[in-house]
Amino acid sequence: MKQLGGTAAAFAFVAAAGPIAAATPAAATGAAATGTATGTNPPAAAAATRRVRGLIARLTLDEKISLVHGATDPRRLGQAGYLPGVKRLGIPELRLSDGPAGVNVTRSATGLPPVATLGASFNLGLAREYGEVMGREGRTLDMDVLLAPQIELSRTPFFSRNKDQSGEDPYLNGLIGAAQVEGIQAQGMLAQAKHFLANNQRLHEFDRENPENSYDFVVDDRTLHELYLPAFEAVVRAGVASVMSAYNHLNGEWNSEQSTTLTGILRGELGFQGFVTSDWGATHSTAALEAGQDMQMWDGSFYGEPLKKAIKDGSIPESALDTAVSRILGRYDAFGMLDGSRVPARKKIDVRAGARVAREVAVQGAVLLANDGGLPLSHAALRDLALIGPTAGQVATSVSGERAYGFEERLVSPLDALRRSTKRKIAYEVGVDLTGTAVPASAFPEGLARGSGGAGTPVRTDRTVDFVGDKALPVGTTAEWTGTFVPPATGEYALKIQGWGAAVSLSLDGKELTTAGGARDSFARKWSSIVPTTDGLDNGQADPVELTGGKSYQVVVKATGWAATIAERGPVQVRFAWVTPEQRSASIAAAAKLARRVHTPVVFAFNGSGGSVGGSGDFTTLTLPAQQDELITAVARANPRTVVVLTTGCPATMPWRREVGTILHTGYVGQEGGWATADLLTGRANPGGKTTVTWPKKDTDHPTLDPAHPERYYGVDGVVTYSEGIFTGYRGFDKAGTEPLFPFGHGLSYTEFGYRDLSVRRAGEGYEVSFTVTNRGRRRGAEVPQVYVGAPRGADVEMAPKTLAGFDRVELRAGESRRVTVRVAERQLSYWDTDRSRWVRPEGRRAVYVGSSSRDIRLTGVAR
Repeated sequence: MKQLGGTAAAFAFVAAAGPIAAATPAAATGAAATGTATGTNPPAAAAATRRVRGLIARLTLDEKISLVHGATDPRRLGQAGYLPGVKRLGIPELRLSDGPAGVNVTRSATGLPPVATLGASFNLGLAREYGEVMGREGRTLDMDVLLAPQIELSRTPFFSRNKDQSGEDPYLNGLIGAAQVEGIQAQGMLAQAKHFLANNQRLHEFDRENPENSYDFVVDDRTLHELYLPAFEAVVRAGVASVMSAYNHLNGEWNSEQSTTLTGILRGELGFQGFVTSDWGATHSTAALEAGQDMQMWDGSFYGEPLKKAIKDGSIPESALDTAVSRILGRYDAFGMLDGSRVPARKKIDVRAGARVAREVAVQGAVLLANDGGLPLSHAALRDLALIGPTAGQVATSVSGERAYGFEERLVSPLDALRRSTKRKIAYEVGVDLTGTAVPASAFPEGLARGSGGAGTPVRTDRTVDFVGDKALPVGTTAEWTGTFVPPATGEYALKIQGWGAAVSLSLDGKELTTAGGARDSFARKWSSIVPTTDGLDNGQADPVELTGGKSYQVVVKATGWAATIAERGPVQVRFAWVTPEQRSASIAAAAKLARRVHTPVVFAFNGSGGSVGGSGDFTTLTLPAQQDELITAVARANPRTVVVLTTGCPATMPWRREVGTILHTGYVGQEGGWATADLLTGRANPGGKTTVTWPKKDTDHPTLDPAHPERYYGVDGVVTYSEGIFTGYRGFDKAGTEPLFPFGHGLSYTEFGYRDLSVRRAGEGYEVSFTVTNRGRRRGAEVPQVYVGAPRGADVEMAPKTLAGFDRVELRAGESRRVTVRVAERQLSYWDTDRSRWVRPEGRRAVYVGSSSRDIRLTGVAR
């Protein structure tokens, strides 16, 4: 292996955190082997350059072009992208798989919890193991590039992909990302960091049908350098092989065509030597090649024939193509893909090893937000316990795609895991029914006409659409049901389309409400909702719809049987289901009734239930969906010992906060999350995770959602402006003096930790901050002490009141004390000077804060 990357040794920004050094294998050759850290080219790199130059000289124009754009894989392995290679010259095929949480292809891979759960662990060694699992399994599954890590900053809580990244702080984000890169690439798998640059929301990000309607995102240079570039800087120093350009416009240009960022900053300032790939469909012209984007995915609509024509007519020099090909082949060579020296792939997936890491991430990433003694569950609670909620009865691995689904046989719900591990009978109520029941024949007074999906006479009339199990339709069936739908009563309905073996959809009065069972290339996954139906179908959830009782609506249900190339193709199952207002009220009442008769009820709440919520679109509110606030309130009023478990990928508002004393945020938990959650509830595991984003009390408390500044998220006149500058997340809350629901870095434990004896001393250009942490409780636990630096007086620019400058994660036995030293690098004390285009460290004393969160400060000192 010629490229691994010693992050701590190569990059001063990352070097401030000692823990990552332990995550770097002794066998690593160091980032200097790439030439990026020192600006030199050692002999191996020079030989690689000669080899690549020799190949370019022998490649035809058509062969070069085939190496810079996506094509169809003849093997159809279900991956995101493919390059054919050039067999006559020994250039292999290249297969690119979606991340960022596991390998997303036809065959199964470990279903890891998403990166937000990983980030909450604040454990860089675990982040490296996370990367190792993905890299190892990716190689076994014949993949070469993993589209991971995702390292955008969580700028706004409405961003639907916050679950895929490690929070609002650039320092933490960079460290978690770099550790993943090291783990992935140590297995001979190329990592591709995404999405470059300032790609922090889906709203107005990219209008695929009418790109000219996409908004421009305006970010000043200081904010880019201090918040949105550090994570990319960190992964570059870790030796990341590739970077993905983002969909959005940035400061007037498409990210894919930005020579300022792709060439000037990424390659010039940061020293990146790998190749840049477009996000899928994010290329807009052949000009992107000269700007610094080397590869178009997924096709050759611009980098195929149009590029060939542009080169032949002289509008683009062939040398620009040669540069792109050399960057791509340079990474092939650095990873031993051209001379047979690549780290060998394992023949089969080590399922148990992957499961161990998945379970550990789910445990360490759990955050105990509040605890009035409800957790861990007492013996009395376990003797008379009830679980409530659909994500108690089924495991909430994650939502949406771009992840490994996991090994389905390993998916065990928290309810089943608790029953099996405690050997007790635990009561259960669904509370919020995500499966519902088939819409009965009485709602279709004229029946439903079933046709074959095309013109012609209907095949037959059906009383309802409920073709599942023994009633499933033949393999490959394509059908369309049309008719009049008449709801029995006025109110809010949850309408669902559920299916497997076919792509299914539901439309009402000409508007498509939801879909399920869609296949990609050669496979399908049951991820249209946070959980499948209880009988194993993909579960398309429409947004709640207000219907009038007795009114006629035109309904259309479509089912298109999977092609013969789709794995797991079988009989076509399709069901049009609902939850009526009456059913919803009855479910909540049943949950409250159960809560009254047990010692302790535990309510599991979720978001990302399907549709636009947590899927392809951003959130529109932090309110829990599906009347869950009503459910939690009813249960809490029925029993004051109520515990809430949040299986959410982002913060949620809590109108019931004063009525619930114990809240555990597990996030999305991956394939092993049922067992991890059971361990956390019973005390077999002690939560030690910390929040990676600030939880606002209400949506508009967040700096990006301030009603006085609609330009920050919603945009004004086609422009989204990051006018908050560096003051997003906890920096913005601190500046405004806004009290959060839960601050950044917050997380309790089943034990207690004390801090004492702070020492701050000079160490080179930075500082060493030392203190003692003591476990004052009766059980083993983990604490994440955090070091923040304050702003100096008289700085030329406004700086944040507190900035995270370092942290550690320490495991302590009951009664144990440990001296902790956190190194604060000069970079963490500096700001980006836009006039001089460099980092500047202002003079003056700085306050040093040590605490258990950004607001729970235990020790205060001074850096002189």
